[in-house]
Amino acid sequence: MTGSIIEFPSNGKTGSGYLAAPASGSGPGVIVLQEWWGLVDHIKEVADRFAADGFVALAPDMYHGETTTSPDDAGKLMMALDIARVEKDLRGAIDHLLARDEVTSTHVGTVGFCMGGQLSLYAACENASVGA
Repeated sequence: MTGSIIEFPSNGKTGSGYLAAPASGSGPGVIVLQEWWGLVDHIKEVADRFAADGFVALAPDMYHGETTTSPDDAGKLMMALDIARVEKDLRGAIDHLLARDEVTSTHVGTVGFCMGGQLSLYAACENASVGA
């Protein structure tokens, strides 16, 4: 892994996520949204791959530290998400990413897998700072 876990203001509290930056030091921003398992190594590796391709990638932790390998537990974590809180958490991650000096874009892209695909679409519908 080439990135690191960071914290940022989100929803009146502190959010966290995995941030990976390109070797060049700067690039356009992309939000990488987790599957229902949580912010697991696979999603961190996806963020690293985006960084290797020149993006500053932030994978926010939508479960606030919880992960699982159990489908039953993953389903419970996903169903426990409060969509209003999710929107605020996503907004915090997007705003933080765009405020970073190394981000060269005025909008972010979002990408997600499984549950994250749905959250990616949701972020794009709810936030004018999402451009792709």
